[in-house]
Amino acid sequence: MQKLTPEDEMLDLEARCLLLEPDDAKKQEAIRLLKTRYERPLMAFLGELFSDLEAEERAAAINDALTEIYRMSIAGTLDADNELSGFIFTVAKFRAIDLRRRHSRRIPSAAKLPEGVGDYLKDTDVGSDWRLAATLDRATEVIEEFRTFVKTLKARQQKRVASVMADALPDQMSDREIADEIHTRFGIHVSQLEVKGAKQAFMKKFRELLKRRLK
Repeated sequence: MQKLTPEDEMLDLEARCLLLEPDDAKKQEAIRLLKTRYERPLMAFLGELFSDLEAEERAAAINDALTEIYRMSIAGTLDADNELSGFIFTVAKFRAIDLRRRHSRRIPSAAKLPEGVGDYLKDTDVGSDWRLAATLDRATEVIEEFRTFVKTLKARQQKRVASVMADALPDQMSDREIADEIHTRFGIHVSQLEVKGAKQAFMKKFRELLKRRLK
């Protein structure tokens, strides 16, 4: 995210202060402020990332993000010390991913496949395997098998990291994005270092599943 203008900094601060108020009317006023300021840039942002989503679907993702902020303010889990602008864009992005996945369980062909996983594994044999799996229409099978594996995990922290990774596939998330999404979903703060360790282990598992599917 770019540095906020002085005007946006003031709006962001005002919204955070209102969200800390016990009065529900104040919280709703904060949400209206955020919606008025960020709805248009968010629509453009999601349109660039997810051209396959209709305008009403992008709007739904934005409303979901704002609703999440409202709920977190009520639950007392909202981090009011940090600017809300970047957080809104992050949550809206993940809600859009959820919508896209909900509408279609089938990954497009290799030519149109989001390059997140392939880029993460570029210059490796596994990166080539991923693109081959997409070409052979086996990428969906790999993702579904990974999601099934996630359900078997017992350790809560590992399961949280893995479930966020699995939900985002075939897109690849940064450690910071995973930590932010865990906080959004579960109201728990996880360090990027913790995420990195778990993520490396799960990427190894993902590679194993991918190799097996291509045998």
